[in-house]
Amino acid sequence: MHYKEIDFRSTPLRTLCTATTNVVSELIHLSKNGVMDGITAMEYAEYFYGAALVACQTYAAGTVSDINEIEKANYKKIDLYKYQETNCHEYTYVELINSLANYFKHNEEWSVWPVNETTKTLRHYHIDENTDFPLYQGIKTIIGESPDVRRLCEVLEDWRFSLLNTRRKNI
Repeated sequence: MHYKEIDFRSTPLRTLCTATTNVVSELIHLSKNGVMDGITAMEYAEYFYGAALVACQTYAAGTVSDINEIEKANYKKIDLYKYQETNCHEYTYVELINSLANYFKHNEEWSVWPVNETTKTLRHYHIDENTDFPLYQGIKTIIGESPDVRRLCEVLEDWRFSLLNTRRKNI
């Protein structure tokens, strides 16, 4: 076993996602108690969701780096992001996580929505320039109605595990 097969990134990511879940829950609580309005609470939540998504993106990029080191290869991250055990979507949830993180990092630079892989993926999941709270909508697409953002970690951990196991079988 190669030491890079051990998932050292999971615990820090889960910790950040736990903190995000707790903060968003508190924002919702504050809005329900009249301390702030719901729109403001959701605007704040978008920033926390964005930070969690960027951490998720870093986890995915690290997984690609691990696989390249394990296999002494040079796979492109987008090729591995496309890996899925089933063909139920044109774009995988890992690609959606990556696109949501890119959106969070770059959307304020856009005077109009560009035509690029980020926005193509987002549009595939019905997120466009008219979507209210796009990060929330994207996360909801991936994990459903659950308020627990740690479920993003499960998606990424399952992807990593499947990717490593599939590749191990092919070696």
